[in-house]
Amino acid sequence: MGNNIMVIGDCSEEISNLREQLASTGETEIVFLTSEQVTSGQQQEYSLKLIIYITNLPAPDALTCFKHILSVFPEKPMIVISDHTPVTGLKMVSMGAQDHLVKGEYSIPLLKKSIYYAIERSAMLKQIDKTKNEYQGIFMDNPNPMWIYDPATYKFLQVNQAAIDNYGYSKEEFLAMTIKDIRPESDLVKLQEMVRSKQKEEGVIDSGVWVHKKASGQEFYVHIYSHDTSFEGKKTRLVVAVDVDSSMKHEQKNEALTWQLKAYSDRINTILDSITDGFFAVDENWNFIYVNKIFEQLFGTPKEQLLGKNVWTVLPGKFANKISPRYEEAMKTKKLFKFEEFLGEMNMWFSVSVYPSEEGLSVYIQDITRAKKMKEEIFNEQMKLDALINNTDDLIWSVDKELVVLTANNAMKTIMKKFNPGGIKVGGSIIIDGLEESVKAEWISYYQKALNGVAHSLEYEARIPDSPTKYLEVSFNPIKNQQSEVFGVGCYGRDITERKLHQFTIEKHNRLLEEIAWKQSHKMRGPVASIMGIMSMLDLKDLNSTFNKELLKHLKTTTDNLDLMIREIVKSTISIEAFDKKE
Repeated sequence: MGNNIMVIGDCSEEISNLREQLASTGETEIVFLTSEQVTSGQQQEYSLKLIIYITNLPAPDALTCFKHILSVFPEKPMIVISDHTPVTGLKMVSMGAQDHLVKGEYSIPLLKKSIYYAIERSAMLKQIDKTKNEYQGIFMDNPNPMWIYDPATYKFLQVNQAAIDNYGYSKEEFLAMTIKDIRPESDLVKLQEMVRSKQKEEGVIDSGVWVHKKASGQEFYVHIYSHDTSFEGKKTRLVVAVDVDSSMKHEQKNEALTWQLKAYSDRINTILDSITDGFFAVDENWNFIYVNKIFEQLFGTPKEQLLGKNVWTVLPGKFANKISPRYEEAMKTKKLFKFEEFLGEMNMWFSVSVYPSEEGLSVYIQDITRAKKMKEEIFNEQMKLDALINNTDDLIWSVDKELVVLTANNAMKTIMKKFNPGGIKVGGSIIIDGLEESVKAEWISYYQKALNGVAHSLEYEARIPDSPTKYLEVSFNPIKNQQSEVFGVGCYGRDITERKLHQFTIEKHNRLLEEIAWKQSHKMRGPVASIMGIMSMLDLKDLNSTFNKELLKHLKTTTDNLDLMIREIVKSTISIEAFDKKE
């Protein structure tokens, strides 16, 4: 068999359509002849795999011409395409055609399938015809599974080696089974109806595609052809099962993909109609081929008045003049263009994205008028905020969850430059080089606590390079979005050095006063008690007594000790006064 397909017919329009359809199926080696060329014997010798006969003749003439073509090409599979009734088509099939298609009622997938099955069916019919004379070669050694069964009992009577190999049953197992055993349960009623309906038919019967089961339970697709035969004196049927599992699954996959593609196309159209941006597409001649609802609303023109029209005749004049160079550049270079443009006629700002392709341009138009106004308002508010936060010596800054700086006033930037000349920048990390590792870890823990949703504050002793020690009161407050999710930390630092030093002074005073009070209440109590005891023991009647003299010596020693303690208290008091003057 060759590679060419011969098309015979006189319907020029149908032949032209068929040429395109065959090309789409991958068939490019095609020979075209008129029916007159065939009937007059003008055809050459061709290497053919299939003949397609297209006719618009009345049924009797068409059948006559068909018989002649069969006589000229007796061994070639043939498909007939006509507008005849199914009865005429069936006659042609019974005379030798492999298939009959009705003009205008078949699709490209059906044509492809018909070509495939016509070639396969022709080959099978030839093999079945030879079974009468070549049983051993055609039946037992045939590469396709074959069997003989009894239509009355459905029992297998004979199977070939291919059936044994493909289905996984031994010959003995097959002969103990019926043809019902290799079908799924759901097909049994359909099988019985098919067997009953085919009992009165003669010749080769194409029963179509069925699902069969292997011994392993695996299901697969087969195309069944059968023919009446006689076996061991019984009227039986010879069956050939062609494995079409891969092609059927491939076809099913193609059909699924076709539906998916259609569903995808419908979904894209739905999406484009539901988006809030205007969208349109033009072909290479600048004609509209698609517009969505938003575009219709933006330019106040219904879709029906846009499709097929030139884009430059539809868009407002000044706007078209502004954007046409960009569109033309995109069409020429096939590069994406994005730009913003103000349309004075409509008092609107638009953001335009132009996506080129081989077929033309796809364009998204977004109304950004409100966004432009909001951006201007935000800029003005930002300027006010910058003026506010930079008109203070307090430190104000914020960071996101990655500790990247969101805002920072000048006071904060200035103090951070003391640690690193580069300082901090919006968009950079708040944890900069120049900080000690222990300081980095300490501050990361402060930020993390706030990122976990806990607002907190602390007093911090800041040891700034080339500067006196500062004391800061720092607060950390979680920043939340509308969903109450923490996305950053707002920080505020206030210099409390003066207050802290005053606090240290008070603490020093308190310690000194506590020391004086302790000396007064503890150390002086002993000498005073001694003096009082000595005084009570003096003999006032005899002041010159020896006992009085000893007591007076002891009194002098105690008094000296008391004087020393008083001096120490006075010294401590002087220290407080000196500290106050120093402060």
